[in-house]
Amino acid sequence: MKLLKNMPMPWEQIREVPVLYHITGAFTFVNEIPWVIEPVYIAQWGTMWITMRREKRDRRHFKQMRFPPFDDEEPSLNYAVNVLDVEPLEAIQIELDAEEDSSIYGWFYERRLLTGTPYVNGSTYRKWNLTLPQFICLPG
Repeated sequence: MKLLKNMPMPWEQIREVPVLYHITGAFTFVNEIPWVIEPVYIAQWGTMWITMRREKRDRRHFKQMRFPPFDDEEPSLNYAVNVLDVEPLEAIQIELDAEEDSSIYGWFYERRLLTGTPYVNGSTYRKWNLTLPQFICLPG
């Protein structure tokens, strides 16, 4: 469950998290909690909704599947060849205007956004205080 919580979001190309492996390899512990600022997270997913609809219309990242997905003569997919060495797709991000969205332009798609600023109490994001211009610029 923790691994699913820490999957990269569509606006992130990759996400690296600290992982603790057992000596035998039987257990893997993901040592990260994905803290978010709720209105910013909702705005990020709102931009994904808009951008992914455009992407689906233009068919740059979305491809239609053929059914049945495998024929009887077709060999099964090899993980090492087809998944392991494949570069991740480019992150899907909406273009922000540097002038109009200046209050969120620098940090909207960052991983640990606003950490170390007066807007967030620390890395836990339990208390946050965004300014009115920041709230107004949140897309979605």
